[in-house]
Amino acid sequence: MRGDRFLGRWLVVAVLVFVSVVPAAPGAIRAQDASLVAPVDDEALSVTFAEGVVPTIFGDIELPASRERVVTLTDGALDGSLSVGVMPVGITRSSNGVSAAAYLEPYLEDEATYVGGWSELDPEAIIALQPDLILSDQYMTADQYDQLSQIATVIAPGAIEVSGPNGLQQWEYEQLIYGYALGKYDEAHDAILGVRQRAAGYAATSPYAGESVVVFRPQPEFAVVMSHWWITGNVLGWSGFAGNELSENTPAPHSGRDVGLERLGELEADWLLAATRDAEMSAELQVYLDSPLFAQLTAVENDRVFEVSGDLWSGATGVLAAHAMMDDIERIFGNGTATPEA
Repeated sequence: MRGDRFLGRWLVVAVLVFVSVVPAAPGAIRAQDASLVAPVDDEALSVTFAEGVVPTIFGDIELPASRERVVTLTDGALDGSLSVGVMPVGITRSSNGVSAAAYLEPYLEDEATYVGGWSELDPEAIIALQPDLILSDQYMTADQYDQLSQIATVIAPGAIEVSGPNGLQQWEYEQLIYGYALGKYDEAHDAILGVRQRAAGYAATSPYAGESVVVFRPQPEFAVVMSHWWITGNVLGWSGFAGNELSENTPAPHSGRDVGLERLGELEADWLLAATRDAEMSAELQVYLDSPLFAQLTAVENDRVFEVSGDLWSGATGVLAAHAMMDDIERIFGNGTATPEA
């Protein structure tokens, strides 16, 4: 079947990216000039907190004196903790329903206890761990907060207004919140700077800078296209890649069920990253490749379709996730060509 030779397995995830914000005709591929990649602005990526207080969706929360026993309820919170060297005593299962996301497993220790998954928490398991701090995100419900705040201090960062691809991103803000709550703000700040610097370095040497990349999940009735406003779009954009009209107009995190199979032509790009989460989704990608509408895309015609890990590129957030994405970018597109020193 067409496409067999480029269905190589990569520990990557699908994402759709876009950097230029100049209007273009529908379906047009946007070329990003490398000069548009802004330098890393240390001050713009900083947040000032009141002493011992964290802003959350449930108001300002005072931090407890002891923060040694931590439970994380999301992949992003777990990523944020591990990236500053804090191993939680309790964690949740990722979208795979079995364990933490694969990219986080190398950082985990055996003693971590699972306290539920994305769709359901186990309050009794959380109580048994006697946590000092519980880290969640902006999607925590009021009922969950009311219940869990009786157990320990709960930190659920709120949403921020993102000024653009070079401004502080939602996931970076959450990283700073988690870092401050854990008493490791400086480490968290350095971590997000490290991602930006690594990506900027790659963009400066990549032979593919300015080429377009679309990341999507191939599902039976529709393609889930990742937004350039999401972390995957951030990382690709900072690394010098552009997106297309569809990715620019897709709100974070993705297109949901909106892109039916009759719209596959809107995935036109130089490169396609297909984020698959299981064998069924991998099989569906082959169905796409056999589709005449999909087969006429530039990336397909040029054998530039790569299968990547959906758990990372279409579900994960955080510094460690961003570095895992950078690893995949370097693996797929190469390490770039450095300019020799004079």
